[in-house]
Parts: sequence; structure tokens; C-alpha cells
Amino acid sequence: PGQPKTAPNGTSDVIPIFQPVLEYLGVLEEMIISEGQKHNLDNEIVEKSCALFLRLQRVLPILSELNNDDINHTIKRLVMNDLNSVINPFLRLSGEAKTKNRRILLDGLKDVNNRVTQIVKTIEHKDLMELQSRAELLHHRYS
Repeated sequence: PGQPKTAPNGTSDVIPIFQPVLEYLGVLEEMIISEGQKHNLDNEIVEKSCALFLRLQRVLPILSELNNDDINHTIKRLVMNDLNSVINPFLRLSGEAKTKNRRILLDGLKDVNNRVTQIVKTIEHKDLMELQSRAELLHHRYS
């Protein structure tokens, strides 16, 4: 318990809170690809959805290492609630309604992607600050 496990899709280790997130991303990906193959979704929606899912799958192991409860909760909510609340209602629409409302889905995907970018930038900023302070400490210690 508490130890990272390998995700079903082969991505590297993630903490237990992210297991259902990874599994759900896999389910969403299968649904989107399947709907695309049935020509119920256009290529842009399929490509942007899958790119976002892949990005999230790559970010989760990094977030697992940080073990920041706030960020973990935000990412879990982002996928399980926000992403879900944009994709599933869209998939239930009729063909014509999908065509008319595709921009709403694409904007929702973009919003989720932007939030992931903000989180990654926050992490990179923290890492950079830590690196700078460690380098300064070493500089003072050894010079």
C-alpha cells in the first residue's frame, strides 16, 4: 500500500490516487477512437483528445514523485469530473448536434490542456527555484 504501481497501459509508476485516473483515461481514449472509427467524431476531435490523454498519462508519473496532495486532487478532478463532463455529453449527441457543437468540446479539451500546462509550469518553477537555491548553497560552501 502506498507504493506506486505500473499502470495498465504500460506507463511508468503512479501513486494509488492516480490508478483510477489512468484507467479512466484509457476508457476515454478507447471511446474516442471507437467513435472516430465509426465516423461519429471528426479527426481533429480524435487527435486533440488522444494528444491530451497521452499528455496526462505522461504527466501523472511526474506528479506521483512530487506527492503534492493539492495538485493530485486537482488532476484527479480535472480528468474524472471536468474532462468527463465535456466528453460524455458530447458523445451522446446526435450526428448533427455533434457537428454544430464540436467547438464546445474542442474548447473544453483546450481548457483542460491549459490547466495541465499551468500545473507543469508550477512544478518546473518550483524545481528551478530549488535548483537555484541548491546551486547557491554549493557555491557558498565550496568557493
